[in-house]
Amino acid sequence: MLLMNKKTGQIYIVGMDGGIDSAVAAYLLKKQGHSPIGVAVTYHEDDGDFKELISPFLPDELDRIKQLCQILEIPFYATNASELYFEEVVEKTVSARLTGNSFVPNVGKVSVILKTLISKMTGLSAVKVSTGHYAKVLRNQTTGQLNVYVANDIAEDDSFYISSLSSEVLENIYFPLSELKEEEVLKISKLIPFDFKLDKKQRRLDRHNFMNSEGLAKFVEKYSATSLRKEGQVYNFFDGSTIGEHLGIHQFFRGQKKIPLKSKAQIDKELVVSRIVPANGMIFLDKESRLYFTHLYVSNFICDKNLNRSVPMIANIMLGARKQMHSCEVFFKNNGTLFIKLKEELKDFISRGAYIVLYNKIGVGARVIGGGIVRYSAFYDENEELAQYPKTKDQEDNEEDKNKQKKKDLGF
Repeated sequence: MLLMNKKTGQIYIVGMDGGIDSAVAAYLLKKQGHSPIGVAVTYHEDDGDFKELISPFLPDELDRIKQLCQILEIPFYATNASELYFEEVVEKTVSARLTGNSFVPNVGKVSVILKTLISKMTGLSAVKVSTGHYAKVLRNQTTGQLNVYVANDIAEDDSFYISSLSSEVLENIYFPLSELKEEEVLKISKLIPFDFKLDKKQRRLDRHNFMNSEGLAKFVEKYSATSLRKEGQVYNFFDGSTIGEHLGIHQFFRGQKKIPLKSKAQIDKELVVSRIVPANGMIFLDKESRLYFTHLYVSNFICDKNLNRSVPMIANIMLGARKQMHSCEVFFKNNGTLFIKLKEELKDFISRGAYIVLYNKIGVGARVIGGGIVRYSAFYDENEELAQYPKTKDQEDNEEDKNKQKKKDLGF
């Protein structure tokens, strides 16, 4: 057992998953004279048949987390959040696959865990909820508004996920690791005599790739009616040719390279899924090199209520947790919608339903301006018209014919 500071200060609920970060968060709180209580949040209780698929989102075994809390000399409780998790994560994941959209499950997971822990505060007489996330929550002394900031360790920063939380939730949160580097956290963890087994880096990678995993199709089948998983045709978007038939739109996601068909067919290796039309089950493939965007239309934007939205703003956009930021100009519209113009064209694709976050600068201490849901990505073509997809062969041929006729009319 650890010989730790025996002072009993304020009570903090610490979300424990059996990993190093949450354990160190609890350790630091106790060293500071507080009285942490370890609480493990469980969910996915009916999905044991998908354990490998969902394991990156699950905590360690409860017996091991209990043992860890005993070593830390803190009380341990477990609570089940399956109902809320199903609403906020499972249903939205299934819906995204059935509609050809994207979703970021970890944003929902973080929200579910923190809301669940906060709901236990009164019963446990706690003043705050803590976790092992790397993010800063600071109060603006002028407006009194709480804001989320990038942590001191950019490589571990979790502000992308925390950005979706309301001010009411942020009021009840304290992140003990916000000022630390991962190497410092790892050094502190050596003081805790426990065999940590969760591979944080691999779990993080698996969570990031979750919406693109092959096993997700079977998971969607479990929670959806057959009529919603439309079968249909796969086409080449550029020339309109038919490539083959497929067994359900839930098997596809934008950017997909391995194309599941009813029967084998020769497919150009440069082709990826570029468009999904759920209404009729049509899947379109295009060359990845032809996909790019310069603008985004975003909805459900959550931000500081004091933010001046009457004029455009220069900001930096993050398209995924810990991804490179890109400079952009933001035009605020009505009802929480934005039109974003990127400074440079991105040779990439981002699907409807993806979550993005805006920051006021790049680097440590960057403040979250807000986060929202992508409705579509687009670019302006040579005719200055906003387009979501590159031209088809017919459109290119028509454009070429028009140009030839124009030159002919001008006498060239």
